[in-house]
Amino acid sequence: MAYKYEGAGTSGAFAWFFQRITGLVLFVLALVHFYIAHRTWESGHDWQTVVNRLASPYMKTFYLVFVFLALWHGLNGVWEVIRDYNISAGWRKLIFAVILVMGIAIGMLGFITVLTIPKP
Repeated sequence: MAYKYEGAGTSGAFAWFFQRITGLVLFVLALVHFYIAHRTWESGHDWQTVVNRLASPYMKTFYLVFVFLALWHGLNGVWEVIRDYNISAGWRKLIFAVILVMGIAIGMLGFITVLTIPKP
C-alpha cells in the first residue's frame, strides 16, 4: 500500500507552528499586563483606573491582541487534544463546531468589553 501525501494544508503544521508562536507572544503579553496592572496596589484594582487605562487606543489594541491570541492558543490547544483521540469524523466535526462557536462567542464578548469601555 502506497502512502498518499495529503499536503501541508492537512498536516496541522501551521497550527503546530502558530501554537508555539502564540505561546511565546502570550508570555510576553502576560508579563507586560502584570507589570501594567499589578506593579502597585493602586495601578489597576478599581474600575476608574481600568477605564482610564483603556481610554488609550494603544491599550485597547494591546488587550484586543491579547484576547485574540489567548483565544486562538487556548482553543487550538483544546482542538489538538481532541485530535489525539481516535474518534469518528462526525464527532470530530461536532466538537470542532462547538469549539468554533465558543471561540466566536467569547471573542465577541472580549472585543465588546474592550471596545465599549466608557470614556473617563
